[in-house]
Amino acid sequence: MARPLVFSMGGHSLNAAPLAICALLVFALPLSAREEGVHVAEGFASLNAQDFEGAVAAFQGAFDEGDADGAFYLGRMLELGLGGGANLTAAVGLYRAASDLGSTAAMNRLGVLHILGHGVLQDYAEGARLVCASAEKGDANGAFNCGTVLREGLGLGKDEVRAYEWFGKAAEQGHVAAMNAHAAGLIEGKYLPKDIPAAMALLERSAARGDAAGLFALGQMQATGLAGDPDLIEAHKNFNLAAALGHRQAAGERAKLEAGMSAEDIALAQERARGWRPIDSSNETISEEK
Repeated sequence: MARPLVFSMGGHSLNAAPLAICALLVFALPLSAREEGVHVAEGFASLNAQDFEGAVAAFQGAFDEGDADGAFYLGRMLELGLGGGANLTAAVGLYRAASDLGSTAAMNRLGVLHILGHGVLQDYAEGARLVCASAEKGDANGAFNCGTVLREGLGLGKDEVRAYEWFGKAAEQGHVAAMNAHAAGLIEGKYLPKDIPAAMALLERSAARGDAAGLFALGQMQATGLAGDPDLIEAHKNFNLAAALGHRQAAGERAKLEAGMSAEDIALAQERARGWRPIDSSNETISEEK
């Protein structure tokens, strides 16, 4: 079965909201020196309040003062249709402007669009160039995506060793999908030295943040005893959580475990699942599956 490709969006996660408040989107060129982060933070505060006009004004203010990420977030609002109709063509124009001015988030997003062929020509070489340029400048999403194109050979020669190096760098920055990918490499031991304890630690970090794939993989390790003695109760708990979060295989694995568990152990596993809470992941990057 082909491995599904996962690419990371870049920047904070912007989710489409149910209200559609018309906003006047005025796109000016940056005029002065960058004021780091102030207007962008104001923009996200406005988005959280579903004040789309306020968000546009704040992101525009950031762009006007030289913060290229202001243009990136204006583009994301246009791409998602926040505050009006979605307009991917206009969003791409803003991503290009922001990328040219050094926004790593915009480089990454534009690269992903080229890889997917959404709103721009599908161009693996250009997509790989952009996401890896973002990675080189320290962007965690870019690092994950650069690892992905190297692992798959999209636009660059296939180089799994370098791919897992980028996954490791992204994981160090708190990128959840990269934690899972790097853990898989440590378990396989083909392109990285095999290190089961290190893989377990990465999956525990991913799972603790509420990532369904991390929870599922951690459950697999616990069910099989890959990192020690099998722990069916913890495995059941993690499969249960992964299933609740939409992982397609988790319910089946949970059912397989129950065949060898007592009613008391199942009840305990379910109790643990009810009491589980993810840690605060507000500073983590968010991955977007395509």
